[in-house]
Amino acid sequence: MTRKAVSIYMAATCAIVIVSPGRLVCGIAVAFELICIMLLGILFKTLLKKMNLEKIGQVSILCFVIFFAILYKQILIQAMPVLALQLSFVIFLPPISTFTTVFLLEEQEMTLKESLCKNMPVAFGFSVYILVVSLLRDVIGFGTITLPAAGKPFEAVLFSADKISFGTFLATIPGSLVLNALLLSLYLCIEKKFQIVKRAGV
Repeated sequence: MTRKAVSIYMAATCAIVIVSPGRLVCGIAVAFELICIMLLGILFKTLLKKMNLEKIGQVSILCFVIFFAILYKQILIQAMPVLALQLSFVIFLPPISTFTTVFLLEEQEMTLKESLCKNMPVAFGFSVYILVVSLLRDVIGFGTITLPAAGKPFEAVLFSADKISFGTFLATIPGSLVLNALLLSLYLCIEKKFQIVKRAGV
């Protein structure tokens, strides 16, 4: 994945995290969807190449990832209706990010192995980021840890409401925006340090 694609992917992932409910269970659902769409989309794209259907590749892949998102939501509605209701339109954001960064910006000459080796680690990395932010918002914002469960998500209460009132700001969209901005600034600072060390040859 090119640096431009990674930057766009990072921005799209931050957008997903910002508007997602501040619950770990929501982060798990979105992260899992992101990884599945990336993997299945790459495999579907390779299949189109094998069938010499590159001319309709972008349209076909777009229809495929949208279909998967709809199917994924229907599965959530049946298995975990409360979680599906909480996520709402957020379920349809991962297809946008993966389609834009991987299936439009990726080099067409890449083999299946090269595409998987370049894109899957990125997908796993951003999925971990989604999980970390969701966990922080869940614990600090609500004083709970929520996990997937049939019907209603499992919720473990860590702190009483009066003890975490100062952190409820992180559970809101503006709070999520601030948290993501801080984490992104930290990431860019660390990356810059690594670039300096790399250029210095240390």
